[in-house]
Amino acid sequence: QFDKTKLMHTNKMFDKFPDSLKVAYIDSEDLFKQAPDAQHEEIRKRATMDRVHQRQQRRYYSCLIDKHCAVLPNLRRAPRYRVELPGFPILGDGKSDNQNHSIIFMRGIFCQCIDANQGAYFEQMLLLPCVLGEFRTHARGKGKAKRIIGLPEHITSDFGSIGDFAAGSEIAFGTISQRSFAVLGGRMHYGHPDIMNKQFMMQQGGVSKATKTIN
Repeated sequence: QFDKTKLMHTNKMFDKFPDSLKVAYIDSEDLFKQAPDAQHEEIRKRATMDRVHQRQQRRYYSCLIDKHCAVLPNLRRAPRYRVELPGFPILGDGKSDNQNHSIIFMRGIFCQCIDANQGAYFEQMLLLPCVLGEFRTHARGKGKAKRIIGLPEHITSDFGSIGDFAAGSEIAFGTISQRSFAVLGGRMHYGHPDIMNKQFMMQQGGVSKATKTIN
């Protein structure tokens, strides 16, 4: 839950990037309260109309907001899209589940999930047409079309020895090891900054797998 300061910072980012920034988040509604008010009664009424099971305590939604969404009195924004989820969506520690619940809002066929501390510079942007060209096939529906294109990761976590060790391990596992696996025909999907076929990943259960001890 964001406090007032975080909401103000989010709205400031929307003002700075009005056309490109969109935020997907998970919202919830409690169906039972000790002291229900008028708003809660409306929530209960909608739950009854939707035939929600009487033992279900809470409803979860995947929401998307942007600059053009109306600002509510509590500084939150009315979501542009609000899709109900079948239950509690956080199976791991949050990172992979955030990617999976927001994939429905992605536009286009290909997607890329990157970290906030990952470097993005102009020279990388020049490579994007070449990378997307790797997904092309000679005939439509060809079975050997690529599903994942692996890319090296450049980390900008410069905060001492811990950041240097983390960056070194990312380079070793995300670049050197993955290229060795690719030669052997057993490359693993690391998650970022790989570019993936979104439709194929949705059929496989998502772009990430939730793991309590890793993610």
